[in-house]
Amino acid sequence: MQRVPSSPFVSRPQHLHVPFARLAFVLHFVRAMIPPLAVVVVYTVGAALLVRWDMERCGEEARALGDELYGMYTQLFFEPTEALPSAPIARLVFWVTPIVGVFLIAEGVVKVGSKLLDAEARRELWVRVMSERMMDHVIVIGLGHVGYRVVESLLQLGQPVVAIEKRPESFMDSVRAMKVPVLVGDARRDELLVEAGVERARALVCATDNDLANLEVALDAKRMNPEIRVVMRMFDQRLANKVGGALDLDETFSTSALAAPLIAMQATQGGVRSVYTTAVGDARMAVELEIGGRFARRTVAELEDAVDARVVSIRAKGLERPVRARAEAEVGPGDLLVLDAAVEAIEKLRAALR
Repeated sequence: MQRVPSSPFVSRPQHLHVPFARLAFVLHFVRAMIPPLAVVVVYTVGAALLVRWDMERCGEEARALGDELYGMYTQLFFEPTEALPSAPIARLVFWVTPIVGVFLIAEGVVKVGSKLLDAEARRELWVRVMSERMMDHVIVIGLGHVGYRVVESLLQLGQPVVAIEKRPESFMDSVRAMKVPVLVGDARRDELLVEAGVERARALVCATDNDLANLEVALDAKRMNPEIRVVMRMFDQRLANKVGGALDLDETFSTSALAAPLIAMQATQGGVRSVYTTAVGDARMAVELEIGGRFARRTVAELEDAVDARVVSIRAKGLERPVRARAEAEVGPGDLLVLDAAVEAIEKLRAALR
């Protein structure tokens, strides 16, 4: 298992309704036992009728149908309540019935007991039960560094998640520890997407490091559910934009293209928290700066007019947590502000706030 990197997010376990989960498990085992129970009923009724018919045919006194049904039932489970009849067919039924009971009990133990006793079987059952009942959830394909972070962020937002991963050396165990159902296998198989609930999902994130695999899964998801929102990772951002537009995908992204501007800014400037590009191609950043003495007793609105930047949050001097920047809030020397501004304006912004 890979080591989980540190994160600014506090990961929350996926919210599960315990009574609902327990009820789903009970219903699953009830459904699993229906076939062998049906065989018990059919055999008991059939054997009782056959015994009565053969005993009457041979002139032997037969019991009432209800008594014979109970007799066959107890015979089936090794607790005979009546003597061995003389009629040949009825006698054979009495000998065969316990053997049939052995096979029925064995089938029930194998079918239900194996899932209760085997940890891997219980986990697979839990994944199937939860994924079958999820609605309006997000499916994340690939649990590498990107996929793991996506799952973590979705849980922080309170979104239900189902993940698909085929490599055990991924962050699979870490995601399972967050109570997220993880289906193991290749997401390019239609049946795995169906098992993940693609027809009921609100979105799908293709986050593997294989561009062709991401593209294939994205197309399959759109084919199965035209309304699903698909976000796809690709290495080449220019190709990602072309593919997204041509194939009617909702979003395509390149992690290297997203990270490179931030890394470049952080290498040359302090306090840069994020860098993004607007729809028209303008590069902007979120930067944390300390306020100098010239802005003492100024309001947020006055500060924004003076430096041509938007104040996102304020962390007053001596406090640990920031607060939302209201227009009428006052700032003072030593306060830390997170500002949204154009990338090329960072030097001018530093000088203005100093």
